[in-house]
Amino acid sequence: MKTVTGLLTALALGLVFGTAAAQDQKAVPPPQPLTQSLPVENVIVTEPRFRTEKALDNFIIGHAAPTPLLGKIARWKTGICPMTAGLPEKFSLYITERIIKLAMAAGAPLGKGLCRPNILVVATNEPQQFLDFMQQKRPDLLGFHYISQRKRLATMNLPVQAWYSTATEDFWGFISADLPSWDLGYGVMSTWGFLPAYHVSGSRLADGLKSEFTAAIILVDSKKMVGQQIGPLADYIAMLALSQGQSYGTCQDVPTITNLMASGCGADMKPAALTDVDLDYLRGLYRMNPDGTYISERGSIADEIKKALGGH
Repeated sequence: MKTVTGLLTALALGLVFGTAAAQDQKAVPPPQPLTQSLPVENVIVTEPRFRTEKALDNFIIGHAAPTPLLGKIARWKTGICPMTAGLPEKFSLYITERIIKLAMAAGAPLGKGLCRPNILVVATNEPQQFLDFMQQKRPDLLGFHYISQRKRLATMNLPVQAWYSTATEDFWGFISADLPSWDLGYGVMSTWGFLPAYHVSGSRLADGLKSEFTAAIILVDSKKMVGQQIGPLADYIAMLALSQGQSYGTCQDVPTITNLMASGCGADMKPAALTDVDLDYLRGLYRMNPDGTYISERGSIADEIKKALGGH
């Protein structure tokens, strides 16, 4: 299977976000094959000694990323519709289905029927080339940022990395895309484009403003995936697809799938599948009050995790 990066880029971005673009690019070698056997899907239950209250708090603080514009924790409100490209068909299908199944388990909304994809997972030998294309043609897909931050943001630093487009919903239900430097966005959900002001509730505890994902791009550096099993990789990608973390390069204090690519982690901290801590985090995320402060949102997720783990 030959992959032409420019064609894949144009096709994938066009399918997901309704754009048409083409670039002449040199053909690149196909992605290295992953482990051929498909795993049995499961969730690993962590030992109580690994999930003390302090360890759980550190995990939540380390994972829950505030959105750049509003400073709140984003989640999907519109139905997710994932698509995977650049891998053999059975692996692409497995990753896509795993995202959907974990979304169902977490309580995240699903797209209906022949939905328009809004989560794109791309495996490529040239991820930086893909990002250069995004930076030049579709900077809104990098998420809210200022032009001075664009080059740094559009840099591949990890074997698997994600970028999120977000929108802000105000107290009256108007949705405004969080656009980079107030540029026009294409395919980013918005009812009124950019709103110069938001309607709020007037409460300091819950101001009525909510952050939500509108698109997610997840790049997989195929050159760094040699020998990687598809099961842990699919769960890692699913965690990125359903939630935004602050640092995937730092080892967390509890066994979590987010440690899969982190340096300095022992084997006991790198599980082979999503853990109960991960799944309970996602459930807490999709049960929280989305219009509270960042601290209250984070606290709500913590309460759900500790309640689900029964005394952690």
